Amino acid sequence: MQLRKLNHLLALADQGSFGRAAQAVHLSQPALSRSIESLEEDLGATLVNRAYGQVRLTAAGELVLVRARHLLADAQQIKRDVQLLQGLAMGQLQVGLGPFAAAMLGQPALSQLIQRHPQLTVRIEVADAATLCEQLNNQQLDLFVADTRDLKTQPGLQFKRLPNVAVAFFARAGHPLLAPGELSLDQLMDYPVGCPNLPELVLRHFEGQLKRTDRALFSVVCNDMSTLRQLALTANAVILAPDSPGLNHGAESLVRLPVRKLNAMLTHYSIVTLAKRTMSPAARAFSALIHDMMASGAAA
Repeated sequence: MQLRKLNHLLALADQGSFGRAAQAVHLSQPALSRSIESLEEDLGATLVNRAYGQVRLTAAGELVLVRARHLLADAQQIKRDVQLLQGLAMGQLQVGLGPFAAAMLGQPALSQLIQRHPQLTVRIEVADAATLCEQLNNQQLDLFVADTRDLKTQPGLQFKRLPNVAVAFFARAGHPLLAPGELSLDQLMDYPVGCPNLPELVLRHFEGQLKRTDRALFSVVCNDMSTLRQLALTANAVILAPDSPGLNHGAESLVRLPVRKLNAMLTHYSIVTLAKRTMSPAARAFSALIHDMMASGAAA
C-alpha cells in the first residue's frame, strides 16, 4: 500500500468530489478513480460509496482516513526531521491567524519572513480559533496564532503564550460618541457594533455588563478586520479591535472610545502547535519572528 494512494483518499475526503480532488493532487479524474480503486483492492474493502453521484466514505473508508492522516503526517515529519538534521533550505509554511492576530501581525510578519526567506512558499489562513484548531489537528496547518482561552482543554496541543496587547472599541474621527466623558456599553448600542468571532469567556464578560435587552451588543460579526474597519469609517459603526498600529493605515484613522470598565481588556494570544510534533524549519522561523515582534512591542 503506497502513501500516494492514501494521499489521494485524503484529498477526496477533503474536497468532496473526484473532480476537485483530482485538481488538488494534479491528476486527471480517471487516474484518481483508478488510484482509489487500487487502494480498495489492496485493502479488500469498499472505501467510497459512489451512489447517486455523491462521494461518501464508508465505515471502512472513515477508519482508513483517520489512520491515513496520521501516516501521512508521520511521513512528513520524517522529512522535516531529516531537513533539520542536514540543515536544508526551508520549503513551505502553512500558518493560521486569528482575526485580531491578522490585523496586528499579518502584514509585518509576512513581509519580514519573505524578506529573510524569499524562496519560502507560504499559505496564510485567517479564521476563528476553533476553525484553526480543527485545521491544525487535520495537519492542514503547521501552527496558528490566536486567542486560546477557549482551547485550554483541547488535548494534543502545545501553547506558547505571547505578550498581551490592549483591546478597545474604536470609531471614526468625529463620531457622535466621542463627546467628552466615559461611555457605557449600552451607549455603544445606539450604533452598529462589530467584532470578529470572540471567545465565549469574552462574550460573557460583555453580556454581564449590559442593561439593555433590546438587541445583542455585537450586531455585526466578521472575521475580516479590514471590512470591520471600513464599516467604522463609512457606517458610523463601532468596532472592537486590538490597539495596535496595524489597525490604522492610509489617510483615515480610527479613534479609541473611552468605554467604562474596559481599560484593562487584553488579548490572550498563544502560538499553537501539535504536541509531540517537531516543527519544520519554516514554522520555527515564523514562531520566533512572531514572539520577537510581540516581545519588542512592534505589534502593540
